Amino acid sequence: MKRIILSILSLLSLTAVAQKPMTLRECIDYALNRNVQVKQSALQRQQEEVNLSTAKNARLPEVSGGANQSFSFGRGLTAQNTYVSRNTASTGVSVSASLPLFTGFRLPNQKKQAELNLQAATADLEKVREDLSVQIAQAYLQALYQKEMINVAKEQLSLSRIQYERIQRVYEAQKASGLEVNEAKNTVAQDELALVQNENNYKLALLDLSQLIEMSTPDSLDVIAPAMMQPQPVGGNPEAIFEEAVMSKPAIRAQKLRIESAQKSIDIARAGYWPTLSLNGGIGTSYYHVNGGTNPAFGRQFKDNFNKSIGISLSIPIFDHFQTRNSIRLAKINYEGQRVQFDQVQKELYKEIQTAWYNAVAAQKKYEASRSAEEVAHESFVMMTKKFEYGKANATEYNEQKTKYATAQTNRINAQYEYVFRNIILDFYKGTPIQ
Repeated sequence: MKRIILSILSLLSLTAVAQKPMTLRECIDYALNRNVQVKQSALQRQQEEVNLSTAKNARLPEVSGGANQSFSFGRGLTAQNTYVSRNTASTGVSVSASLPLFTGFRLPNQKKQAELNLQAATADLEKVREDLSVQIAQAYLQALYQKEMINVAKEQLSLSRIQYERIQRVYEAQKASGLEVNEAKNTVAQDELALVQNENNYKLALLDLSQLIEMSTPDSLDVIAPAMMQPQPVGGNPEAIFEEAVMSKPAIRAQKLRIESAQKSIDIARAGYWPTLSLNGGIGTSYYHVNGGTNPAFGRQFKDNFNKSIGISLSIPIFDHFQTRNSIRLAKINYEGQRVQFDQVQKELYKEIQTAWYNAVAAQKKYEASRSAEEVAHESFVMMTKKFEYGKANATEYNEQKTKYATAQTNRINAQYEYVFRNIILDFYKGTPIQ
C-alpha cells in the first residue's frame, strides 16, 4: 500500500512538472546551452584561444636535448700517425637553447593578429546566439498564437452549444423545425472539429519549438504570453536603426576585426624582408672508449669533456625565390577581399533593417485595422445575439455573424503576434536583448 501511495505521489509530481510553462527567456537560455551550432562556434573560439597562447609563447626560448651513441670498426689513424685496427665507441649528450631577439616584427604582429582573431570568433559566437534567439522568439510566438486560437475555438464552441440548447428547447415547444435543430447540431460538430484542429496545431507548434531548443519531447513544454504582448508604436527610421546596428551588431564587429587581422597578415609577410637575430647557447659532454687503448673512467671523461657555448646568430635574407613578395601579394588580396566582404555585410544589414522597418509599419497598421474590425464585429454580434434571442433573426443570420466575429478575432490575433514579432526584430537590430 505504501508503494502504491509513493507511486501516485511520484506521478503527481511529474504531472506538476509537466504543466509548468516556460517563458521566452527560459526557452532561449535552455537552447543556448544545448544547440549544436552554438557549441561548434564556442569550440572555434576555444581554438583561437589556443592560437593566441601559441603566439604569446613564441617569444620564449626553444630548448632541446640530445644524445648520441656511435661505434666505428676497422683501421684508424692514431696519435703516433700510424694506422691500426681497432674498435671505438663514443657517447655524447647535449642541451641547446635558442632565443629569438629580432624577427622583423613577425612575433608581435602574430600575437596581435591572434588577439584580433579571438575577438572575431567571440563576435561570431554572439551572432550565432542572437540568430538562434530570434528563431526561438518566432517559434515561441507561433505557439502562443496557436494557444490563443484554442481559446477562440472554445468560445465559438460554447456559443454554438448555447444556441443548440436554445433551439432544442424551442423545438420541444413546437416553435422550431427539426431542420433548425439539425443545423445547430451540425454547427456544434463543426466547432468541435475546429477545436480539435486548433489543439493539434498548438501541439505541432510546441513540437517545432521543442526541436528548436533541443528539448527531447514537447510533452513537458508550455508557453505563457510575455509582457511585450502589448506592442509599442514603430519609431525612428531605417537610417537611424542602421547607425545603431553598425555600432552593436556582432556581425559588423567581427568583419571589422577580420579586416584588421588581414592587415596584420601583410605586416607578418613583410617580416620576410627583415634579418633575424637570435641568441644561442648549449652545453654538452662525451665519453670515448677505444679497444686496446687506455680509457679514462666514464665519470672522469664526462667531467673533463664538459663544454659550454653561447653566441648570436644573424640571418640576412638575400633571395628566397620571390616567396616573400608573393606572400605579401596574397596578404594584400585577402585584405581587399575582407574590405569587400565588409561592404557586403553592411549592405545586407541595411536591406534587412529596411525590410524589418517597413514590415513593422505595415504590421502596426494591420493590427490597428484588425482591432477596429474586431470591435465592430463584436458589437454586431452582440446586437445579433439579442435579435436572435427575441426571435427577430434566424439561426442562419446568427451563425453568419458569429462566423464574422470569429474571423475578426482570428485576424486581430494574427496581426497582434505579427506586430509583436516585427517589434522584436527592430529591437534586435537596435541591440536590445530578447526577453
